Order: sequence, then structure tokens, then C-alpha cells
Amino acid sequence: MISREFRKIFPDEYGAWAMWIVPFLTGAKAAHVWNGKTFLWFLFLTVFYILKNPFLEWAIKNPSIFQSHPDRRGMIFISSAFPIVALAGGIWFFAVAEPGSALIVTGFSAALMIIYLTLDIRKQGRSLFGQWIGVFLLSLAAPLTAVALGASVNRMLVTIWLVNSLYFAHSIYTIRGWMNSRKRGMQNQTACALFKPLFIYWAVSILLAITAMLLGLIPTVWWVILVPTTIFIGIFAGGLFRKVTIRQIGFLEVAHTLIFATIFLILIS
Repeated sequence: MISREFRKIFPDEYGAWAMWIVPFLTGAKAAHVWNGKTFLWFLFLTVFYILKNPFLEWAIKNPSIFQSHPDRRGMIFISSAFPIVALAGGIWFFAVAEPGSALIVTGFSAALMIIYLTLDIRKQGRSLFGQWIGVFLLSLAAPLTAVALGASVNRMLVTIWLVNSLYFAHSIYTIRGWMNSRKRGMQNQTACALFKPLFIYWAVSILLAITAMLLGLIPTVWWVILVPTTIFIGIFAGGLFRKVTIRQIGFLEVAHTLIFATIFLILIS
């Protein structure tokens, strides 16, 4: 039997899994490498992602839990595995990657991790700023993967990271709008009022994308990426938000993410 402590620690937020798996795929596509090395890197990211929560919850935020918990030995073992895996993965990463690019992406990742950890310890990890940092951090799987597979940091890798980040950030405002629609006293508000932050965010994202295309920073054909999310936001906020459950939202997001990932992978040359 697995104790409740173990069950609640391991990641069960499917959206967060997608936030690094899709960037991983786009990073591998950017590096044009699909072999055993790609699989090993994916395995490392998976183990790293699974072990991070126990380490943060037990070893960093609540180390006193080891003193009297019945699963003390198992918790210590799992918590200790995280730094070991991280060290092993880091050594392998720097051994195979271009040194300059490796330093850039790991340094940036470390900075975001410190910011997010500080917010999480202060119980601000679920704040708007904390959620944005979380999205940026998970989306770094794209440049990290590309560099681990032999690519160098360039404008395209930065663009791929930003596109992933901007895409997944829409879910922050979608969920917040859904939660607002369930609050007492807000049931009769229009979709426009409930989802105003989401509409503003997506309008700014579209303007940024158009500007980037006009300046030649991204290929014009990439406008296709905007279509699925624009349709999803319009339908969702236009009426479905009053009828769907949070689980159904999850299924909608999965389908939506699969469409986004397919289009993005096709567009990355």
C-alpha cells in the first residue's frame, strides 16, 4: 500500500506534464535528433520531474517530517535520489552539449528555479507571477533538449521556447475564468467580463506574433499556430464555461494541446 503522503506528492497535474513534454518534442525536432540519446534525455527529464516534488516538499519545505513519519526511510531515499539524478544528468548534459550553450540554458534555468522556489516557500507559487514563472520554467525543456542533442542556442531556439510559453500560459487565464464563473455572485456575468484577462492576454499575444512576423523574426506561415487557440478560447468563453467541469476542461485542453503540438512540430524545419 502507498501512503497518502506518497500519493499526494507525485505529480498528477496532467497539464503540467504537457508543459514540458511538448517543449521536449519541439526541442528534439529543432535539433533533428531522434535516437537512443533522445530517449535517454526524455527518461532523465521524466525522472527529474517526478522526483522534484518529494525533494521540495520533504527536504526543503518540511524536513522535520522525517523525524516521526512511519515512511521515514522511504521518504529519505526518494528525497536523496533527486540531487543524485540531477547531478548525474547535469554531468552528462555538459559532457555532450556545446559548452557555451550549456552554460546559457542551465544558468537561465537555475535562475528561474530559484525564483520559483522562493515563491513556493512563501506560498506564492500559485500566484499569477508564480504561475508564469512555472510555465517559463517547464517550457525550457525545449532549448535544454535541443542543446542536449547537439544544437546551439540561437534565435530559433529562443523563439520555440517563447511560443511554447505563450501557448501554455493561456491555461492560466482559462482556469481563472472558469473559477470566477463558479463564484457566488458572478454567475450572471457575461463571458466577456469573466474572461477579460484571457481576452486581453490573447490579444496581446496575437499582436506580438504579428509584429514578429512583420519584422521577419518568425516565418509568416507560423500564423497557423494561433488558429486552434483562438477558436478554443472563443468557444470556451462563449458559453461552454457554464456547463463543463474542471475534468472536462482538462480533456478539452489535452485535445487542444495535441493539435497545437502537431502543427508546431510540422512547422519547425
